[in-house]
Amino acid sequence: MVRLGSSLGARMVFATLMFCLLFTVLAVAVQSWWTWKEGLAAMNHELALIERVSQSTLRRAVWDMDLDTLKLHMESVSKVSTIGRVEIRVKAERGPAEVFEFTRPGWSEAGLAPMRRLPLVFQRFSGGPLVNLGEFVLYGDERQLWAHLRAALQTIVLTQLLQSLLLAGFLTLLFSRLVTVHVRRIALHLSRLDPAALGESLRLRRPEGRPDELSLLVSGVNSLQDRLSDYLQLKQRYEEELAGHRDHLAESVRERTDELSSANLALADAADVLRQVGDIGKELTTSLDEQAICAALHQHLCALLPLDAFGVAVLGPAGDRLELIYYVEDGVRAPPSTFLLSDTEWLSVRTFLGDEELVVADASELALGSPPPQGVSPKSEMRSAVLRQMVANGVRLGVVILQSHRAMAFQQREQEIFRTTVAYAAIALTNASAYASAQAARLQAAKALEELKQAQGQVIQSEKMAVLGQLVAGVAHEINTPIGAVKSSGRNISDALQQVLENLPKVFQVLNEAEQNSFIDLLAHVSKSSNMLSSREERALAKTLCQQLESAGIEHARYKAGLLVQMGVQAFAGEYLALLKHPSNELILDTAFSTASIASNTENINLAVDRVAKIVFALKSYSRFDHSGEFVETDLRDGLETVLTIYQSKLRGGVELVRDFQDLPRLLCLPDELNQVWTNLIHNALQAMHYKGVLRISLAHDEAHAIVAVKDSGSGIPAELLGRIFDPFFTTKPIGEGSGLGLDIVRKIIDKHQGRIEVQSVEGRGSTFTVFLPLQRSSDTKTDVNI
Repeated sequence: MVRLGSSLGARMVFATLMFCLLFTVLAVAVQSWWTWKEGLAAMNHELALIERVSQSTLRRAVWDMDLDTLKLHMESVSKVSTIGRVEIRVKAERGPAEVFEFTRPGWSEAGLAPMRRLPLVFQRFSGGPLVNLGEFVLYGDERQLWAHLRAALQTIVLTQLLQSLLLAGFLTLLFSRLVTVHVRRIALHLSRLDPAALGESLRLRRPEGRPDELSLLVSGVNSLQDRLSDYLQLKQRYEEELAGHRDHLAESVRERTDELSSANLALADAADVLRQVGDIGKELTTSLDEQAICAALHQHLCALLPLDAFGVAVLGPAGDRLELIYYVEDGVRAPPSTFLLSDTEWLSVRTFLGDEELVVADASELALGSPPPQGVSPKSEMRSAVLRQMVANGVRLGVVILQSHRAMAFQQREQEIFRTTVAYAAIALTNASAYASAQAARLQAAKALEELKQAQGQVIQSEKMAVLGQLVAGVAHEINTPIGAVKSSGRNISDALQQVLENLPKVFQVLNEAEQNSFIDLLAHVSKSSNMLSSREERALAKTLCQQLESAGIEHARYKAGLLVQMGVQAFAGEYLALLKHPSNELILDTAFSTASIASNTENINLAVDRVAKIVFALKSYSRFDHSGEFVETDLRDGLETVLTIYQSKLRGGVELVRDFQDLPRLLCLPDELNQVWTNLIHNALQAMHYKGVLRISLAHDEAHAIVAVKDSGSGIPAELLGRIFDPFFTTKPIGEGSGLGLDIVRKIIDKHQGRIEVQSVEGRGSTFTVFLPLQRSSDTKTDVNI
């Protein structure tokens, strides 16, 4: 009796229910995700619509600082249910931004709801520049998304659960009626099957002629029963025949035992030969001299084979001939000789060039293709020979030659021994050739190393000049800019001075003594002014001053307020009201403004000259190279500033430079070589960032080391390449942009200073190179590191 829990139908019901349950869970998850995405998209669209509706009016309100309009915007936006928080950030010229905000009660920023950020820019007039006023930020309310999802989730779960249950019931009923009943009948039929019931065929209670799997199974069971019946009959016949052959088998076993005894004796002899061949291989492969290898092979083969002549020919260095390096016939050693590969009448040449690894020759072939070498007088005719190619790693090395005065001297056994020993000889000669090549290469490498040591001393200066050459155009631009400022300021001073000289006598003629003293005070304030205001700040100050002048009854107050603000004396305007009301006030103000122009342009010239001097000093310090090799006390900050000055043109485009310099004691070092370290690290950092990003230079120290760190926000270094970046000539830069020597030079210079360099890098986030230099150097440590 089949238990219900183990029946195919019960397992099918359970599997179907499990599948439907899994399908329900997946369907609910997918539809819930889709519902969430729809709610998220709807909220995002609503935020975008609010942003488009509000941006024009909001920009005007921020520009005019219309607080009523801003509050009205905040109130109207806060009425939208999907809004969780609203922020209006108004940028200030100095100090933190002013923030107007609204937050819905209970709202928190969970990160799932969308957020929109609108920069507030304003164009004062058509064609004018865009002014950044701040930004308008909208945060969605995540609670609205969850509420929408909870409302839809109940319907989704009930619908999917009902569909899954209906599908499970239908599949279970269909499988039970079409499959389970018939499979159970087949199983019962097979359980009752025995040799006596093999003639009873299997029949199912279903319409005939259905070409499905059950019909194939019934046909297979019936066919199997027929074959089993035939097999049992055949087995019975074979048992009868086996009884008749049993007596004959004993005699056959005795004969086979005798044959195996003879084979065991032959196998023992072969094992002894194999041991000897192994000893030959060990002896040959431990030698690195060609002549010693050939002599040892000759000696061992004489003990194993019936040979009267032995020779070894190897391929010459030019590859056009065979060189007979060893040949002995009847105990006589022949001098070396050669065979051109183009002369195919020689049997050794044909063997080397042929496709057969082993060539067996008789007396007639030897007479035509293997005459004795020069210096050998044969005692009698050679009647048999065997030749084999020497091959190692797929490369033909030469030929080994055996000859005998006996006919048919080299049979199957001798040929197998010859094959094995020649393979060992090929390996041994390859090792000997490689050793000779290695010895020659070692001598050549020693010579090259000596030359390299002589050339390495110039690498640092060459790398430094190469970098300086790449920066020449940028440095020229850095110098041209302040020179242009000097030229422009000089022209402005000339024009303003001419106007002052023309107007100053006129001014003193129209002023009385008290007004002249007031005018002199005005010029003193103008000359001391260091007015560095933005256009917006000037506009705000001029607006305030204009109101004060108008209240004092000054005509053309807006124009005069603007001049006073540009001269930087707006704080003292009340002291000069008499001059502003004077009938010649325009002449007085124009003369004072020209005087202010002379002072400001003079300051510009001083700043430009200081800047050029700084760049020239940095170039002079950078290009100098101290060949004395003496360590001197140096401030590391000076070297870093020199390199940063050289790279000033590269830093200006889009690089944010952050200096984090702590006070350090002066360090005993080679300052010129350390400048090359800072140059390579900063240059690599800028290239990794493509000259856009944040470059941070840190200078710190601990108890034993001065620590310099160069950190960039570039693409980072792949983990698989970190171990190779300090290898000479290894570079990831395109051809022409890097030699691969920069970091190798850096490491060697730091080793020379008894320091170390560490690198940390994350792909996509940048790299940090940290240099540790000892504050106190060890006097017994070598410093002659090859750069």
